[in-house]
Amino acid sequence: MTLQSDIQTIIDESGIQAGVSVWHIERDEQTDVNGDQPFPMASVFKIPILATAGKQLKEGRISLDTRIELKDADKSAGSGILPYFEAGLNPTVRDLLTLMIIISDNTATDMTVELLGGAQVVESYMHEIGLGDIYFKMNCKDLLKTLFPADIAERPLEEIRDWAAENDIVRDGTAFSTGPDNNVSTANAMTQLVHMIFQSEIVDGAIRDELLNILLKQQFNVRLSRFLPPNVAFAHKTGTIGGIRNDSGVIYINDDSHVIVTLFVWWDDQAVWQQPEAEHQRIFEVETAMGKIGKLVYDHYNNL
Repeated sequence: MTLQSDIQTIIDESGIQAGVSVWHIERDEQTDVNGDQPFPMASVFKIPILATAGKQLKEGRISLDTRIELKDADKSAGSGILPYFEAGLNPTVRDLLTLMIIISDNTATDMTVELLGGAQVVESYMHEIGLGDIYFKMNCKDLLKTLFPADIAERPLEEIRDWAAENDIVRDGTAFSTGPDNNVSTANAMTQLVHMIFQSEIVDGAIRDELLNILLKQQFNVRLSRFLPPNVAFAHKTGTIGGIRNDSGVIYINDDSHVIVTLFVWWDDQAVWQQPEAEHQRIFEVETAMGKIGKLVYDHYNNL
């Protein structure tokens, strides 16, 4: 049995569709399952945003200590806490990057994207550094609008939340496309980006350490890191839209051993729509499978 075949077995047994990419940094070993298949990134697209911010920090175009005023127009639906704060709050760029990564704050994300110059700036940078399989077309607000009927998408935030509590999202919209019209990536491309961040190919020194330290503060740790020993650090970002469950980052096996894992997953969440117990059970099964893959990779390299 190989690492690749063991990963495939977990995928098959769990009934998910998945793209997996593994890269052990010190051994320079790479393994993948469907690694070149595009998937919607969901909030894993915040890693390309973080990398682009790193580039602009290095160039001196932005500063971590600059304060950006929160406006009501900035507030986005979905995950995060900034929409619940009063307009006029002045978080720093460091605050925005931290909120974007560790709790996937969509408002902080969109404020950051605007600061960087827009979605096209992020996508162009990905392609400039050779990651042509990463496409970033929409900020959070625009992406989430594709999940709702047009007349609902333009309503105030509270009305959108009320509607979403009673109605299923739009399933044939751009958010679930695997084409370049959406925010998509292959698992291999995302793993390569994380490798470039870790190996100081994006930025080095204090800025590189800042980016990794933000990723290490991640608060959502029930996927790839689900079964890792509690003393094992994982610098990563998750993503969720409907049946999309993603996770990507660096497992710190020890001081001399680091492995990057990207796992993009799709499962049929419509099969359990409006069935809370069945939905929670299926999410548990999917995230357990993701955790098994993370532990499998960890054990494989920890035992060498």
